[in-house]
This record gives sequence, structure tokens and C-alpha cells, in this order.
Amino acid sequence: MSRASVTGQYAGPVSRAAALAIDVGVVVASYSIGVGITGFLLDAIFDASLEDGTGAVASVVLLGWAALYVAVGTTIAGRTIGKAVVGLKVVARDGRPVGPVAAVVRVVAFPLSTSLFGLGALLIVLRRDHRALHDLVARTAVVYDWGDRQAQLPGPLTAYLRAHDAA
Repeated sequence: MSRASVTGQYAGPVSRAAALAIDVGVVVASYSIGVGITGFLLDAIFDASLEDGTGAVASVVLLGWAALYVAVGTTIAGRTIGKAVVGLKVVARDGRPVGPVAAVVRVVAFPLSTSLFGLGALLIVLRRDHRALHDLVARTAVVYDWGDRQAQLPGPLTAYLRAHDAA
């Protein structure tokens, strides 16, 4: 008896939101650690402080770091840390790996999905293939990808029935 694989199915809104939440946490935590280390080194080596910078500069650097995190992760592995934890992967519309140009286009188009009250992201709920506006622009899709792992893990009843040829 063969169980269906989850790999390749379009990812739904809940799993995509969970991956996004994890990625926001990773970006903010890694940015904070980077600012702390940079501040320490500036103080220790040059007797300078990061406090002289403005909030606008910090915001631009944070957004740049987030864009780099997503673009590099998507280009190299087809996923970010959040997507890996949830079991998602970004692929080209035809299922091939995403190239660097498509990854950057997806990142640049992401604000379009979240602007205007998130109407572009609402497409994830409305479309059958759960593609948001940034997926449509970049010609990508987000799919479940657990490798060859089965969609359903065998439980005790399944093992018993299989052992007694009832399944």
C-alpha cells in the first residue's frame, strides 16, 4: 500500500505564514547580533559608536539584510531557514530550481504583495496554486518539499494491519 507524498504540492497560506514568521525572527535576531558585534568592534578598535547613526539608516540596512537573506537562501537552496523548518521550497513555475535572477525579482516584487492592504498576498488564499503576486511576477511557486518522506507516518494500527495482511 503506497501513501501519497507531500513533496510538490502547492504550499498553503498557513504554512507560508509560519515560514514568514520564522524568517522575520531569524532576520531580526541576526541583524541585532550583527549590530551588537559591529558596535563592540567599532568601540574597541576605533573608539566610535553606532549611536551616531540615524533610524533611517538602520531601517535601510535591516531591509537590505532581509533582502539579501531571502535572495541568497532562495538562490542556493530554494528556501530560507523558515521555509526549511516548515518544509517548503521555492521553485520555478515548471518545478526547476530558482535561478538568481528569479530570486531577486521575487524579493523586489514582495513589497507589491504586501502593499495595498496585502491584496497581492491575498492571492495565496484565492488562487488554486496559492501563488502570491510576487510569485506571479517572478514566475515561481512555493511547494511542500520534505524530500522522499511520506505524507503519513505509519502508526501502530497501520503496522499491525500490514503485519496481518489486512491492509
